[in-house]
Amino acid sequence: MTIMLQTLRFMKPYKGRLLLAVLLGFLTIGANLGLMGTSGYLIASAALRPENVLLLWLPIVGVRFFGLSRGVFRYFERLISHDLTFRILKDIRVWLFVRLERRGEKLLEGEKSGDLLGSIISDVDTLQGLFLRVVLPPAVALLVGLTGVGLMSFFSVKLGIILGIMLFLAGVVIPYATYRWGRKPGQEWVEQRAKIYEETSELITGLPELTIFGGLEERLQRLERIQQASTKQQSAINRISALTSGLMLGIGRLAMVLVLLAAIPLVVQGKLTGVQLPALTLLALAAFEAVAPLPQALQQLGQTMAASSRLFRLADGGVEELPLAKDMEHSAGVTMTRIPMIERHKPLLAIEFEDVTLRYDHTKTALKQLSFSIEAGCHTAIVGESGAGKSSMIGVLLGLTPLSEGIIRINGQDTQEMAGSSIRDCFAVVPQQVQLFHATVMDNLRIAKPDATEEEVRVALRQALLEDTIAKLPNGIHTLLGEWGERLSGGERQRMGLARALLRQAPIVVFDEPATGLDVWTEEAFFRNMRTVLKDKTVLWISHKLHGLEQMDQVFVLQEGELAEQGNHDELMASNGLYRRLREFQSGEMTEVAPFVFSEAK
Repeated sequence: MTIMLQTLRFMKPYKGRLLLAVLLGFLTIGANLGLMGTSGYLIASAALRPENVLLLWLPIVGVRFFGLSRGVFRYFERLISHDLTFRILKDIRVWLFVRLERRGEKLLEGEKSGDLLGSIISDVDTLQGLFLRVVLPPAVALLVGLTGVGLMSFFSVKLGIILGIMLFLAGVVIPYATYRWGRKPGQEWVEQRAKIYEETSELITGLPELTIFGGLEERLQRLERIQQASTKQQSAINRISALTSGLMLGIGRLAMVLVLLAAIPLVVQGKLTGVQLPALTLLALAAFEAVAPLPQALQQLGQTMAASSRLFRLADGGVEELPLAKDMEHSAGVTMTRIPMIERHKPLLAIEFEDVTLRYDHTKTALKQLSFSIEAGCHTAIVGESGAGKSSMIGVLLGLTPLSEGIIRINGQDTQEMAGSSIRDCFAVVPQQVQLFHATVMDNLRIAKPDATEEEVRVALRQALLEDTIAKLPNGIHTLLGEWGERLSGGERQRMGLARALLRQAPIVVFDEPATGLDVWTEEAFFRNMRTVLKDKTVLWISHKLHGLEQMDQVFVLQEGELAEQGNHDELMASNGLYRRLREFQSGEMTEVAPFVFSEAK
């Protein structure tokens, strides 16, 4: 019930449209009641061969009116109800995306990409049934049922009771039974569908490795087993649907027969006229149009609730702790501070950490009372072993991960009082794994600056030492790179990330393990070029490799989330501390391991 209420709250902004959709649904079926009733009355009256056809004028006009109005009402009912549903689904997708975005780099730690895709597409689409078939039809059925029973009772209370009992069976008992029968298959079908997304995504992504290591057949068999389980649940759902459809059809016809049998004695007794008999009989049959969708709606409720549960579980993962909920400008009671454009694009910005602490799951501490300042225009390296807290520090700096304690300031402004988008406007980031899309070189780079000219793109490629490589492609910067940038090597993809960051022209540039995949010569060339290209930028160089840091203005050494040392390269080497030991270890590792490798190769 809690999941249902959480889902239904998305309808709150559209109460007016909801009421209009219910009203139009009621008018549509009400017009059908009028059409069937007046048709029966007209046929019976015509069978009596009245002396003047004008005596049939009123029912003839009624049949025409109800017939035409039913189509008009149905059109607008479908238009309004589907428009309402699509607006709600749009809101749900935006809501889900915003909450997933807030989870940032932690999103895929507990979720599979295929599962995410299934939730964003299929689970949200499944909710369409909730609003179209679970919310609207019961409200319409209640109004139509009361109207039909009221009309029938106007002529005979006995007939009204019969119709009311049959409508209760068709509108309450059978839908509830359908819900009980279909809940488990529906929930399991949603879970199997999610597993199909997961397995298919992993199969496609890992196809080369599975083929090389001979695991493809086993994966295909696993996918086949999941598909068979999904088909089994779908078959169970279809059988339940067929059974309930037959029951609903039978109850509707049975109600018509019972009303007819009960009305015949009333005609004999003179309590009803002969022409009223077919009118009331057809009226009883028409009333069941309102309850006909209810069994299917309740049958799908299990699927809908399972999809809703998956969406809320996905959206709520770690979101409540995030203070940067200010990304949503319409969040209640929130006033965001955005860096004015003139400040945001100043050539130099300073960064300050004050007692910054970050805990994951309230237990694991990634950053401990971290305090330092980086002056505007300073080139700073942040180094340390794996797990030292380097990536966590970047996550909190970019507003992707919520702080547990402390303050981060950019140009003196507390990031907690800024919108996340404003924070990220200050940065260009070269991640460890550069995401390239199935698009041209130019389009991939224009992600950083959508209005970039071709000349600006070429300059960025030249600065990233990629100009010659791209020139060799069939269509140069207009060449499609393929999925994940398959046309490029690992090092070339990394340099595409560099070019993207340079094109963005942000005041602060962050490099997260930028030397990954670069050969020694390219790495040396990039280091030499960086001081010139980024001379007017604040630079953060995150790396576990200590090579080339002589060119940095200062170096921060992290150890277990704490700032162990800081200074420039010469100062840290002279201090004979952690930095020097790491540097000597890496240098020694290279000189000692390399001969061993080459001797083994011989």
